Amino acid sequence: MTANPLWTEEQAAAEKLALRLIERPDIRAAREQARLGMLADPVADTLDGRLGLDRALDQWVLGLAMREANGDTADPRVVWNISNAPRPWFGHVYGGAAVAVDNPDNFNREIPIDGNGQYEVDIRFAADPPQFSIVAEVEPDHHAGLGRNLGALTLQQLRPHCDAEGRVTVTVGPGEGGATHLRTEPGARIQVYTRDSQSNWRQVPAEVCVRRLDPPAGWRPRTEDEIAGAVVTDLPAWIAFWSDFKNDFLGPHEPNTLVGPNGRDGGWGYLAGGRFALEDGQGVFITIDPAGSYYTGIQITDPWTISPDPMLRMVSLNSAQVTVNADGTVSYVISGIDPGIANWVDTTGLSSGWMLLRWQGVPDGADPALFLREVRLVDLARLDEDIAGAVPRVDIAGRGRQIRERTRQHGLRTAAPTWGED
Repeated sequence: MTANPLWTEEQAAAEKLALRLIERPDIRAAREQARLGMLADPVADTLDGRLGLDRALDQWVLGLAMREANGDTADPRVVWNISNAPRPWFGHVYGGAAVAVDNPDNFNREIPIDGNGQYEVDIRFAADPPQFSIVAEVEPDHHAGLGRNLGALTLQQLRPHCDAEGRVTVTVGPGEGGATHLRTEPGARIQVYTRDSQSNWRQVPAEVCVRRLDPPAGWRPRTEDEIAGAVVTDLPAWIAFWSDFKNDFLGPHEPNTLVGPNGRDGGWGYLAGGRFALEDGQGVFITIDPAGSYYTGIQITDPWTISPDPMLRMVSLNSAQVTVNADGTVSYVISGIDPGIANWVDTTGLSSGWMLLRWQGVPDGADPALFLREVRLVDLARLDEDIAGAVPRVDIAGRGRQIRERTRQHGLRTAAPTWGED
């Protein structure tokens, strides 16, 4: 057994506070006002959009409450925020918080930073760590937007500086630093994000902790009313941004096609994405080259960009969950019914939504123009004729084993204070 790095007193305290916040009358009123704006969105006029509206809104509201609960740059904590799978732990049920095509393979942890301050972030990697990145971004007003990237460090950059037990310290602050330094901007409000991307759900995420080296004089903790006031103030812009995110994400493109791969700000990976729009009996067939990447993954979301619950349904697949073609490529089918292809991505009854692929820890010299080999709409009734026989298949018994193993492995992250065999 290994200590679960997600099972911390800081995490429990932030979640308990956020769960109290979202039940306050002032925040409930702000939520309902935001809901009226979402109802005016054309997506709300579709069946998939109306069914997912309140779930998306609740994910966004809780995500903001979590960020504000951990919003003190003088006394920062490391808090896991963006993950939408409901989880019973710490004596409560956490419904999940997510934005912008939340990845079921990711553990996104947040650290609020004062751009004038000096901080140390201690990291300890497991023997077989997930792909890891730590990124510094300038926060937009009301947290409503994608931050402006200031710098990033990846597992591959940090590993040479780790000690024998996998420990490394990243310094954060204005001015120059060494190879494990993230530079900030004086006067700016910064978020430092750490992201563990599991290529295998048995991989243990990194231990991460933070300390401010120069806490300001006269500091006092914020009151709950002050934190709630920040949520109410920020909520309209926050919901408006994430409601509109889907309209500009990856630019205009035809359904059932992919844009990219595009490089991520900070150089820590690539993504390709697009919308799917399927009629009964249709699917999207995709073949990629993993290109030797430390991590690859595919997933779908609803039209609001929120993932269905990933624990019981095959709404995503990572490097360890796929069967590879004989030539080293990987082929997927995205569809609402099981096509009998080994690498099935289940739309969970959605006729429309988003699909996204990611490559991280990409070897030097790999050409992203070659990552996508094929993307096309297919007729599921003619799949055996339409797709080469070399693409791996699976029978009903094999699919059952996939889903049961998926459920067991997903449960490792929150089942107990230790991370071990289920």
